[in-house]
Amino acid sequence: MSYDIRFGVRVAGTDKDVYCVIGEPEYSSPTYNVRDIFVESMGWDYHQSEWYSMDEVMPKIKKGIENLKEHGNDYKHLEPDNGWGSVSSALTALESIYGWFYPTNIWDRKYDEDIPLNCIYMAW
Repeated sequence: MSYDIRFGVRVAGTDKDVYCVIGEPEYSSPTYNVRDIFVESMGWDYHQSEWYSMDEVMPKIKKGIENLKEHGNDYKHLEPDNGWGSVSSALTALESIYGWFYPTNIWDRKYDEDIPLNCIYMAW
C-alpha cells in the first residue's frame, strides 16, 4: 500500500470542509513502509487523509529533508525488513513535495503562485 499525497484548496461556501485537489508532487505515492522514517525525521506524527495547511507542513518537510540528508544513517534502523521503502525513497518523497512549491527551474512551476501558501493544504 502507498500514500496518495495531494495538494488542495478549501472550497468556500460549503457546510463541511471540502477541498479541491490542485495537484500532487511528482513522487506522490511513497510506500506506507517509510512512515516511521517520515515521522522521526520531520518530528511530525501526521494522520492519513487529514488536510494540513502548507504553512504548517513546509517547515516539517524542510526539517525532514535536512535530517535525512545530513543524518540518513541515523534512520536506517527504521527501514522495513521487506525491502519496500528506504531512507532514500523517503528523502525523494519529501524533496518531491518541496519541489512542487519551490522548483529549481523557474520555468517548472507546478502551481499558481498567486495562491498564498497558507491557502494550500496537503493530505497524505
